[in-house]
Amino acid sequence: MTATAPQVRVRLKPEERRTQLIGIGLRLLTTRPIHEMSIDEVAAEAGISRSLLFRYFPTKRDYYVAVVEAAGRRLLRHAKAPEEGSPAERVRGIVEGFVSFIQRRKVNYVALVRAGAGGDERVLEVFEDNRRTLADRVLDAAGVPDPAPLHRLAVLGWLAMAEEMAIGATDEVVTTADLVDLLVGSLEQVMDRFTDRDR
Repeated sequence: MTATAPQVRVRLKPEERRTQLIGIGLRLLTTRPIHEMSIDEVAAEAGISRSLLFRYFPTKRDYYVAVVEAAGRRLLRHAKAPEEGSPAERVRGIVEGFVSFIQRRKVNYVALVRAGAGGDERVLEVFEDNRRTLADRVLDAAGVPDPAPLHRLAVLGWLAMAEEMAIGATDEVVTTADLVDLLVGSLEQVMDRFTDRDR
């Protein structure tokens, strides 16, 4: 029976260490709600002490928020409009990115949604910021730079529906391409409703 080699602690630059710790948190988020994540487990996996982890994140809550922010940035990197194209093409690009991101990472995404359901105000604020950013992108891509409050609210409601459908959809129910078509069509109806009102 051979002895297990002792774990070697690797010295990283501060930003590298922060990135490593957030990456561990993102992976653990797939198995449990964020408020149930153990800081001791994160530190052990990184090969550092609990006290060293708190040099990078002053409190457990700061660490949790950083993990949720990183998850949100990943989503926003995918749900972007192409730089060129018609308004319809640019909106479709956002919808395709949003749906494909969720469907490729359903376990992670549902874990992230559970994190928001934990009720932490700072985590909920991150969620709201992400949704506002997505709504702004959709409205901008559709050529609506200065929407009325009700118009913005309608797009936020559509986003909630799109999220739920992307999470719940399976190949037996609807293909990804057909789901994107359905969501783009429903968004066009929302946009047309407000265009008709403006006229």
